[in-house]
Amino acid sequence: MNAFLYRLAEKVRRNEPIPFPLAALLEACTPAVRIGMWARRRQARVRVPARVISFGNITAGGTGKTPAVIERARTEIAARRKVAVLTRGYGSRQEKMPTAAGSWVPPHGLYLVMGDEAALIIRNLPRVLVVKCADRVAAAHMAIEELGCDTLLLDDGFQHVRLERDENIVVIDATNPFGNGRLIPRGILREPVNALRRATAFLLTRCDQVQDFSPLIETLRALCPDVPIRTTRHAPRHLSRLKDRHVVALEFLRDRPVKAVCAIAHPEAFFRTLEQLGARITERIALPDHAELPEEALEGKSVVLITEKDAARFRSVRGNVLALHVELEDFPCQCNRG
Repeated sequence: MNAFLYRLAEKVRRNEPIPFPLAALLEACTPAVRIGMWARRRQARVRVPARVISFGNITAGGTGKTPAVIERARTEIAARRKVAVLTRGYGSRQEKMPTAAGSWVPPHGLYLVMGDEAALIIRNLPRVLVVKCADRVAAAHMAIEELGCDTLLLDDGFQHVRLERDENIVVIDATNPFGNGRLIPRGILREPVNALRRATAFLLTRCDQVQDFSPLIETLRALCPDVPIRTTRHAPRHLSRLKDRHVVALEFLRDRPVKAVCAIAHPEAFFRTLEQLGARITERIALPDHAELPEEALEGKSVVLITEKDAARFRSVRGNVLALHVELEDFPCQCNRG
């Protein structure tokens, strides 16, 4: 991504001031987003002979959806279902025809062919299959007819309304649920907030990083009074040394100076988590989501910490590079009756 565009996108995401002419230009581009969604919603719906569970966002950028997909896939596998994750494969080369992958593909090859999120999913769950295609209906047919899957997890599927689903789970980042309330590109909303009425469940992430998210709960209940709301956090579990995958306890970070490097949509959440674990961050490097981490960013004598998603891109690195592993965990909320 062009450096100027990345800085502009970050200003929009954080709702920072933008010069009026540029803000007006971005606002003028909003109708294109509305037209695109209008056209998608008027396509014929397709029902496939499998259970379809969609995980999606109403905003652009990272809501922390991948741990939720991994958690649900693990549950479905435990119930003896054959699971495929349908993805667009952001960060990988795009192809018109569906591409399938699983644990038989070498880890570095997974990233190149399917993208970092797919590689992360398969690394955590070797029994999961991933099918990549912009056309989710074509991906669904491959998963069912060629791979024999009976359960499909639609990754980033809220706006892909053509494929009918049995569950429509919307993942919302409690630290920045709707941005500045404007549509892309002036804001981060992919659709107006009232589109959330299509949801069958809400999953709020990073609730531990918000002092009071009861207003968000109230907003969702006003829109969808009967839709259940689950409040969660991304719970750190351990560190792993990329060089040999040696597991390191989280206590290793306590009062330790570290360099933090990431290429994710919400870098502040990663940095905040490290600080909550007691790390002293001496240098922060945040790159665009799905970007390659340059080797020079990992250099230095101090410990370098990256995310598990970023780690999926590497074949081998220096011994001082560690990845933080997180899992979804319920975060109690007294106001949450759902």
